[in-house]
Amino acid sequence: MKILLLALALLGSVGAAVAQSPLRVLVRDERTKTALPGVSVAISALKIGAATDADGRATLPAVPAGAQQVQFSSIGYAARTVTFTLPQTGDAPALVELEPSSLELQGVVVEATRTGSRIEDVPVRIEVLGAEELAEKGSMRPANIAMLLTEASGIQPQFTSANSGSVALRIQGLDGRYTQLLRDGFPLYGGFSQGLSLVQVPPLDLRQVEIIKGASSALYGGDAIAGLVNLVSRTPTDTPELNVLLNQTQKGGRDLTAFYSGHTGKLGLTLLATQNTQQARDVSGDGFTDLPQVQATTVNPRLFYYISDSTTLYAGLNATVETRAGGYLPALDNPTVSGYTERNRSERYSTQLRLDTRLSNKRVLTVKNSVSSFIRRIEAGSQYFAGRQLSTYSEAALLVPVGEHRAVLGGNVLTDDFRETALAAGSAARDYQYQTYGLFGQDDWRVLENLTLQAGLRTDYQRPYGLFVLPRFSALYKAGEHVSLRAGGGFGYKAPTIFSSTTEQQAYANVRPLDANKLQAETSRGLNADITLRGRLEELNITLNQAVFYTRLSNTLIPDPAQLARGITDFRNAAAPVTARGLETNLRLAIEGLQFFTTYTLTDTRQTYDPTQPAELPFVSRHRLVLTTVYEQDKSFRLGLEGTYNGPQYLGEGTRQGRGFWLLGVLGEKIFAPHFSVVLNMENFLDVRQTRFESVVLGPPATPTFRPLYAPLDGVVGNVALKITL
Repeated sequence: MKILLLALALLGSVGAAVAQSPLRVLVRDERTKTALPGVSVAISALKIGAATDADGRATLPAVPAGAQQVQFSSIGYAARTVTFTLPQTGDAPALVELEPSSLELQGVVVEATRTGSRIEDVPVRIEVLGAEELAEKGSMRPANIAMLLTEASGIQPQFTSANSGSVALRIQGLDGRYTQLLRDGFPLYGGFSQGLSLVQVPPLDLRQVEIIKGASSALYGGDAIAGLVNLVSRTPTDTPELNVLLNQTQKGGRDLTAFYSGHTGKLGLTLLATQNTQQARDVSGDGFTDLPQVQATTVNPRLFYYISDSTTLYAGLNATVETRAGGYLPALDNPTVSGYTERNRSERYSTQLRLDTRLSNKRVLTVKNSVSSFIRRIEAGSQYFAGRQLSTYSEAALLVPVGEHRAVLGGNVLTDDFRETALAAGSAARDYQYQTYGLFGQDDWRVLENLTLQAGLRTDYQRPYGLFVLPRFSALYKAGEHVSLRAGGGFGYKAPTIFSSTTEQQAYANVRPLDANKLQAETSRGLNADITLRGRLEELNITLNQAVFYTRLSNTLIPDPAQLARGITDFRNAAAPVTARGLETNLRLAIEGLQFFTTYTLTDTRQTYDPTQPAELPFVSRHRLVLTTVYEQDKSFRLGLEGTYNGPQYLGEGTRQGRGFWLLGVLGEKIFAPHFSVVLNMENFLDVRQTRFESVVLGPPATPTFRPLYAPLDGVVGNVALKITL
């Protein structure tokens, strides 16, 4: 009898085992098709659950056979319930896609920190511009990302040329040369190539833009004293997709942009192709261009090879060829007419190669390499400057999740070689050749359920400027469901070059070569802290972020005042530091389809090295305010109103101040069908222009001088765009 009972028990256990099987799922973002870590996967009826890993995968090990309702939830995404029938057929995980919630930008996976963490779990303060913002700004300015970035908090545009239309970014009051611009983690836009970068990168193939402010050099090396901007590209979609955007402005601008994405078998492809033109326009009537003549072509293919479920290899190529011309309009149209003109010809080529492979114990190995070539020739009146920059970047990094730690270890080699290709008579070449060898480590440690610490250390040996040890530390404390606090700080550095907003404005005329034996690298120390409050008042969602920042910049590269008085720019290290401090306030309100955003930035940037000049640095607005209201009916229409106030700024000419001004714009988009929409947009409809405040061009047409720029010159610009998705 005992034997019979034992046999029945064994049969029962075998039957129970047969009746149970694992449930495997892969969770992705519905729009970007990227894996989502940290998503809650639960079967409430059985009281079992799990969370997706860094690759968006989760397994519920023992689920009874039959139909089971599984709930998927994540902050920043609409909850979803899916019914599965178990056991599953095959070993492949079931694909589940979650729709992002437009009420708050949470649940986004950031790539700039290398750990693949969600934005709300990262101790470093990161701002992410997502798909909706990219789509909106891409409809307004399809040719470049300048407008997209300049409306973020703490970022101010600096117009660097009245004739070429170039723009630089000032983050937290510091010059544009202290901002590192990355493409998928590749530093492709530094040095000589930085001057035109913002007006040469189209946004249509971008999935998101990640902005880190403050000392970020411990992440990617030098150049990030003020901050870091990482442009994250879209990846192939399972269903082939073609996006086409046609745009026309009333001031002679025309854009044709197309982006294709597809995936079949083990191969995936994305392809961006753009053609952008702008007619030269004299808006102010002074005879000089306020909008330059532009012809630009960009082609950017990327091929993905999915070697296995755990290994992906991709190779990319970017090519941009552009000509820009501005100056005295009659001379621009007719070379026989005497008058000042400025002509730019640039060619930008870069390759990217990256291998990602998942090893045992959830470790991820990443190996990548890029080669960049930038060629530019500037003819400014009787002056000219031409050169070629060749740079390479190689990196190997290993992500090691162990318990409550997510550690990254790696090394990189960066080379930067600039050569002048055309020298004026009697001029000395301003060439340089830099090599940087770096080792870095970073650990995200979840000490408690509500406390995460991040510590990073980078050691760079930079030839010829020596060894730099760059520690960085951040902490995130979640005081509750509605309150989180961050604080951190770090060191940074930048190797000297002649390329800056100031030298770009003068087309590099009369700029002396740098002497590495007499100069030191610029170094910085920075601190930042912020608090975020989230809540809900009936149907109204509220998010408030208050941040403070401080940066101390030593060995600042400045022109020698004695030489500057003779019209010569000869750089030296300042004897005393520059300090930048301030605060940023971000408020977001959302109720159903209506959203309101406002950002206010107070910036106090001062120099202490020249007591004969005002302490306030030029071209920094102490007060800056951005207001945005958007109303959207899903799959029907969108209406947006934006306003930006830039406060008065010191212009570096004695005590002369530029005026404060408002820029107002309105946008409407009507979706007529799932694959077709029309956008009507009007920027700066108050027609605010610096030329309405004062003359920008002084002197005769053949030998003019130009006032420093602090406000736009193009005035009101309207455009109509047609968006087609196939």
